[in-house]
Amino acid sequence: MSKRRRRPKRFWSWSAGGARRRQPTMPEETPMRFMLLAAALVAVPAAAQGDAPIVVTGVEKQIESFVGALTQASPRGQIARFEKAVCPGAFGMPDAQRAAVDARIRTVVAGVGLKGAKANCKPNLVVMVTPDKAAFLEALGKKRYYMFGDRSPAEVRRILAQPGPATAWQIQAMVNGDGRPIFNEAGTPINRSTRAQSRITPPARPAFMAAIVVVESKAIEGLSTTQLADYAAMRALARIDPARIDASAPSTILRVLDAAADSEVPVTLTQWDFSFLKGLYSSPSNLYAPSQRSEIGRVMEREMERTDGGKTPPSNTKE
Repeated sequence: MSKRRRRPKRFWSWSAGGARRRQPTMPEETPMRFMLLAAALVAVPAAAQGDAPIVVTGVEKQIESFVGALTQASPRGQIARFEKAVCPGAFGMPDAQRAAVDARIRTVVAGVGLKGAKANCKPNLVVMVTPDKAAFLEALGKKRYYMFGDRSPAEVRRILAQPGPATAWQIQAMVNGDGRPIFNEAGTPINRSTRAQSRITPPARPAFMAAIVVVESKAIEGLSTTQLADYAAMRALARIDPARIDASAPSTILRVLDAAADSEVPVTLTQWDFSFLKGLYSSPSNLYAPSQRSEIGRVMEREMERTDGGKTPPSNTKE
């Protein structure tokens, strides 16, 4: 399901000074029907026997390409993810919209198998909407350098130079096989894990401690809070560069900010988006990147078998 993005019907707009005003003509966003749980997916009749191999082969190739584009890691590296409770926090918008974005991200987090932090927690998944992304990031780099973790100045400059209406990055740390942080003592990493080591599984792995998504306000004109939240969830829960996604790739919420004003865009996470996140967060943590990608692909294949190949995205309306 997708909708045509029309500027006159935007959910919010911004004045020249950057202040936000609620558009009175837009109805309240209805609660989503799709709760991001696999049990809610409706199976479709199987294809004819003669067509099945072609359909399956095509989907498998699409999945392999999709996963490859969304996961950046070397063969001996690992695909990082959150391993702690996630606390979303949206800023730069009115309270009602902030609450809606936070609630939606919590639903996505629960749907893919992550634990959400308790209420009144300290945000470790931050979504910031700002009238001027470049100026905001520049100020952040000067006054809040800790928001970039332990990155080098060169790495921070690369983040600040990211093109497009949104910039996202994660703060990560190394954890051992038990999921406990590896501390540095006199500059030397110390792994206190008591697990037996293996040549085919890594003794330590990177894990997200926090994620930040900065979005320029003009890019979300005409979009709902659900679309903003789902886009932010994809960018925060996985290290993704939307520019790596081929134009022929399946429908994804990652294109929603760059779409033309009159183009059709997903109203929520698509089935491809959701199954990717579910695969990422349900795969074993003690694998190298190639095996992780294979596990993610297998989960996605199972999800696609329960739907019409990912063509029907989650619904966001009541009956």
